[in-house]
Amino acid sequence: MKSVSEIKRARKESQLQRVVSQLLLEQTLDDPILKGIFVNRAELNPKKTVCTVLFYSELGKEHFEKILQHLILYKPSLRSAIAREVPGRYTPDIVFRYDDQLIKQLALENLIESLKD
Repeated sequence: MKSVSEIKRARKESQLQRVVSQLLLEQTLDDPILKGIFVNRAELNPKKTVCTVLFYSELGKEHFEKILQHLILYKPSLRSAIAREVPGRYTPDIVFRYDDQLIKQLALENLIESLKD
């Protein structure tokens, strides 16, 4: 059974993901460089001081690496939006990472399908 602190962290991670996704979606309309990247999830460290935002791009990790410096320019506005929207004593620092979990999942599913045949 999950503890209360784990449930609160999961709730806060969900709120962080929603806020970051919403703000980046709005920015994507104005900034064509950000098209093609999606927020997969957000993770908080145990002390809730760092929020790792995990992105996925259909164009691959190389595309994400190319636009990472441009994405970092949005960090102050993201932190400001998080401070307004997500209740908490402190606003966590934001770290951007590429999420290859979906690629691994699809490869595993393909492997399982090939074993069925």
